[in-house]
Amino acid sequence: METILVPKAEELVANPYRHHGPEGAKGFFEDGFRRVFAAARGSALEDCPITVYYAFKQSEVSSDGLASTGWETLLDGMIQTGWVITATWPVRSESSNRIASQGTNALASSIVLALRPRPDDAPTTDRRGLIAALQDELPDALRKLQQGAIAPVDLPQAAIGPGMAVFSRYSKVIENDGSAMTVRSALARINEILDQVLNEQEGDFDSATRFAVAWYRQHAYGTGQFGDADNLARARNTSVEALDRDGILTSLAGKVTLLAPSAMPDDYDPASDDRIGAWEVLHNLIAALDRGGLPQAGPLLADALDRPDGAIDGELIKELAFLLFSIAEKNGWSKDAVAFNTIATSWPEIVHASRAIAPTTVEQSAFDFEEG
Repeated sequence: METILVPKAEELVANPYRHHGPEGAKGFFEDGFRRVFAAARGSALEDCPITVYYAFKQSEVSSDGLASTGWETLLDGMIQTGWVITATWPVRSESSNRIASQGTNALASSIVLALRPRPDDAPTTDRRGLIAALQDELPDALRKLQQGAIAPVDLPQAAIGPGMAVFSRYSKVIENDGSAMTVRSALARINEILDQVLNEQEGDFDSATRFAVAWYRQHAYGTGQFGDADNLARARNTSVEALDRDGILTSLAGKVTLLAPSAMPDDYDPASDDRIGAWEVLHNLIAALDRGGLPQAGPLLADALDRPDGAIDGELIKELAFLLFSIAEKNGWSKDAVAFNTIATSWPEIVHASRAIAPTTVEQSAFDFEEG
């Protein structure tokens, strides 16, 4: 006895076997997608948001870091049918080592999008106006994401939300040649602003950290020439000799090597360090977390933050982890990227562990009023 099959004709999937090849399947999906969201927009309440849960596949990120047409079609369909995309939140719902994902285009993660109806009288702008608005609004939004629980690996995806909130609030963004800006072009502008924000944060760091970031960008933890390091250090008001003494690098026989977290000493004491910086504390925290977990990392951070001179800002250490993750990821330094992502993701727990350190107390004797 056969059971009744689920009707497939109206199912909104891009199946080339049902729609005369890839192009027909793509057209069917895009048209159907727009009809769905146009219908939802027609009955939406002006002051109420909706959320959309999107399954993001592994193949939807290209080698240049941009999402493929599937992701762009989703965003474009929403914007074209009158929606403003106000937030995008990655949800790590899938395990990378699942048996079902081996050798397949399995789900990498899921994304929740928050949408609001765009007013019918929404204004238009040009490319310059959009970039100005992104530069004005996106840096603050990205810093808030960094200060929250977002992981560095998820920051580019989460940044699409506030970026698209700017792009999609306009009825149209006009390019220099008079054409309408595409979602792909808007995503590229958002990624550019993200890179600018991360790079501008370098100015907040101490001179030793600024040197180390610049050297890491060129050499990672590899070896370079002393002359190059000397020029780089002088430009940042420090010296190779001072950086060597601080335990940030080694300088031998005309060669300079930046020290990786695994080379950090077991007995590092930030309380007694006469010249402390964000780079040094971050790398010792990575080493402590790897060697002894939170019980070792928490006290180290507590000692660094409790210094009387107030030389260390905890938020700057976390910002440095985000910046270094971005550099490592772009260069394919996966081991480094994992370390920086782990420390930033674990930051709330490390801070909590640092605050759990019992302060030193002095026991006061009680007065004996009956004496004498």
